[in-house]
Amino acid sequence: MLKFTSIGDCCVDVYPELEQAFLGGSAFNVCLAAQKLKVKTTLISTIGTDSWGKKYLAVCQKLKINSRFLSSFPAKTSHVAINLDQYHSPVFSQWQLGVLKKFKLNTSHQKFLSTQTAAHCIAIKPLKLILKQFCQMNLPNVFKSADFDGNTPYTFSNAALKKYAPAFDLIVASRPVAIKHQMILITMGKRGSRVITPQKTYFQPSIKTKAADTTGAGDAYLATFIIKYLQTKNIPKAMFLATQAAAQKITRLGASS
Repeated sequence: MLKFTSIGDCCVDVYPELEQAFLGGSAFNVCLAAQKLKVKTTLISTIGTDSWGKKYLAVCQKLKINSRFLSSFPAKTSHVAINLDQYHSPVFSQWQLGVLKKFKLNTSHQKFLSTQTAAHCIAIKPLKLILKQFCQMNLPNVFKSADFDGNTPYTFSNAALKKYAPAFDLIVASRPVAIKHQMILITMGKRGSRVITPQKTYFQPSIKTKAADTTGAGDAYLATFIIKYLQTKNIPKAMFLATQAAAQKITRLGASS
């Protein structure tokens, strides 16, 4: 069975205008999407010992997501504010890192990751140390991917992306990137998605869906794409199934709902 690990943030999504909050964070969202595909899924992140941290642990236990490396510290679980724009897309602000300030990888993480089929890392400025540590790991038999996003204040520049790209088999972004790489996935929301390889560029149109909230749609897409690509080696099929997963996600409020 395919073994998939997501590395990065567990961050509560707070919607001030709606007076609601949901479990979120790209690494957590990716795990939720991967778990639906019946693969062995592991989450590597850090949570607080507050009520939100307990909720993350409870969901992982319920869904059988391996939380062995979901560490807890006596502090507040990370929070971010989300306001939805006219297109129901999230505008992020006021990110309180909380326990994510203590998040580091170590030799036990590397030993575990060497047993995985695929490992995915969230590449954002506040977790730069994690990205650097992951890049330095020797994981020759593991499919490594990184999501460099593109629509938040926490996004790396294209120059930084180019620096880190050689460490990965797949680079994911939601903006054009002027680099040469073996596989680049560009998610473009309602304009569809592209996968760029040295041999060919593939395009998949989006599925018209009435959106309630696009938060987490990219996470659902990339988890599905990575897993289906590794299972089939069929890029167009993986893109189509990933687009379906993203379309289903945006019909609900909250990335983890």
